[in-house]
Amino acid sequence: MKPIEPAQTPSVPGMTRKIRDFWTRNVNAERLFGQQVSQHPRGEEAYFQDLETQRYRSHRHLLPWIATMRAPATVLEIGCGIGLDSYTIARQGLDLVAVDLTEVGVRTASQRFAHNALAGAFAVANAEDLPFPDNHFDYVYSFGVLHHADDTERCIREVHRVLRPGGEARIMLYNRHSLNEVMHRLLRVPFEERDELCPVVRRFDRRELLAMFAPFSRVDLGIEYLFGEGYGAVYRLMPRWLYDPLSHRIGWHWMIAARK
Repeated sequence: MKPIEPAQTPSVPGMTRKIRDFWTRNVNAERLFGQQVSQHPRGEEAYFQDLETQRYRSHRHLLPWIATMRAPATVLEIGCGIGLDSYTIARQGLDLVAVDLTEVGVRTASQRFAHNALAGAFAVANAEDLPFPDNHFDYVYSFGVLHHADDTERCIREVHRVLRPGGEARIMLYNRHSLNEVMHRLLRVPFEERDELCPVVRRFDRRELLAMFAPFSRVDLGIEYLFGEGYGAVYRLMPRWLYDPLSHRIGWHWMIAARK
């Protein structure tokens, strides 16, 4: 039987390098189940537009979630990749700083910002040891990233550290008790790339999340995203009146708002 990524992976020496190498080879959002999302070269504006269209069409809950972060405010995005959400955040007038583990992500995102004269600062950094002072940001945003870290709990402690008192973390992590989890286990399909196992793909239940976010003064948990366009006709034909309530019960995304 083909292996898939385990729900919990122990932190081990050298894992961060393996994670960086994986996401350098497999630039996030460029492929959907092995198929290229855009035929335009990386970095062209048409490339970004193709990837944004697919991302926000499939992740229908994402733009409204980003829109609730109000300017003026400072935002740290952890795991920006090529900067799709970074671009959306900055265009709302928020003061953005974004970090990623990969040089290709930071380079691609920062070049787009420079080309469009959009303000934002980018740096290569590990979320387990953020290069920022305590109590620094109004928001910390991270969508679908920290469950891929070598030590997710340590990353959450860093998120708490760099937030200002009263600041809010907006974090998406994968839900173990989800339809998507069941289907991947039944079909033995890897979670991130069709033909390669991602080094770390953690999935969490409610109890684990509440324990991990215990240092925060308030934690609100929601569930979204039953499945996306990788499900083909099932996704296209399922009516919203059915998709949405199922998403809230057995969806793949824990949407976490945690106030310091």
